[in-house]
Amino acid sequence: MKKKLWNKDFVLLLQGNAVSTIGDLMYSVAIGYWVYEQTGSSGLMGIMSAISMLVTMFLSPFSGSIVDKCNRKWVLVGMDIMQCMIMLGIGLLAYLDKLNIFGVLFAAFLAALGSVFYAPAASTLMIDIIPRDDMTRGQSIFSGSNALINMVGTAFSGVLVAFFGVPLIVIINGLSNLYSAVSELFISVPRTVQQGAQVSAKSILRDSKKAVRMIFSDKCLQLFVPCALLINLLAAGPLTLVLPFCVEKGFTVDMYGYLMAIWTAASLICVLVLGVVKLKPKTRFWVLAAGFISSVLFFGLTYISKQFVPLCIMAFLASFANSAGNTIFNASLMLALPEENRGAILGFIQSASVGGTALSAVIYGVLGDVLPLYLVFTVGNLLSLVPMLYLCFNPRTKEFVLNH
Repeated sequence: MKKKLWNKDFVLLLQGNAVSTIGDLMYSVAIGYWVYEQTGSSGLMGIMSAISMLVTMFLSPFSGSIVDKCNRKWVLVGMDIMQCMIMLGIGLLAYLDKLNIFGVLFAAFLAALGSVFYAPAASTLMIDIIPRDDMTRGQSIFSGSNALINMVGTAFSGVLVAFFGVPLIVIINGLSNLYSAVSELFISVPRTVQQGAQVSAKSILRDSKKAVRMIFSDKCLQLFVPCALLINLLAAGPLTLVLPFCVEKGFTVDMYGYLMAIWTAASLICVLVLGVVKLKPKTRFWVLAAGFISSVLFFGLTYISKQFVPLCIMAFLASFANSAGNTIFNASLMLALPEENRGAILGFIQSASVGGTALSAVIYGVLGDVLPLYLVFTVGNLLSLVPMLYLCFNPRTKEFVLNH
């Protein structure tokens, strides 16, 4: 029988991830509030984000190789249980008034360590439990649920933290991870080609070398990985500096919140549309190209807009177009990866993407101290149009989307 999109395994993974994401979002707001209340330092909040990015950047190429050799069900369950224990421990320390900054930063490191193994296990599992011709819809639904949670959660997390208090919110996050782990126990996880192979430093290095060789030998990955790194380097930084950008424009913090909600809503609407509409291969390519290119133009108009309403309209269109391009591209990429080394290759791609984003945030932050942010954002965004055009209209990209 042909596998349906809404099969048992997809539903279990989707709802377990949704509950866990709600808890993570509440925790991020609660612990950020606690750190700022205790220290008055916004820099420490940045350090927590940096810890996550650095762990992802340096360990993703190797964690993917390990996941390829393991039973992915137990990777998912194990990482969720580890996260549950960390959160329950942090919550207990907060209740006893014994939580300190070192404990929070160490918990951030452990959580990032768990995420770097959880992500490739979940990503490769989705490829196996979603029908190939429904990959774009499946990815859209998965992304859309996360976007909806983030949109609603951002609006209400502050209220929940004020009502329940930081310790209880942290414990709720731990319980949400436990719920996710229990859900994953009932997922039927197919074996991978390498499952059961010995995990050793030698085998991990061998897989990493094989993944690098494939990236450099595959004509499509040769194009995508450098382009993704360059585009993120030029265009991702502004997305981490939206708050100071709004302040520079003379907007209030409330207006910043509205802008972020509109941004997330656009992404949600886009992925819901792609989750319902089944596009033909040729149509998928043109939607991808139009989405990526128009997003650069709309982001540019967002940065130079002086009035709040026109700025929000441009931001909505930019986010919608960017989500359309990314959703289609990511679905095709998932289908193109070879099963035997899928996790390792995904790890290298994720490492390049996160590395470009982290470096971009640093560069834009430094330039923003000496130049107007809107000017820096606009110039960087226009420069990103060059690799974007090259990527979208390269014959290899069209061939790649049509075949996957």
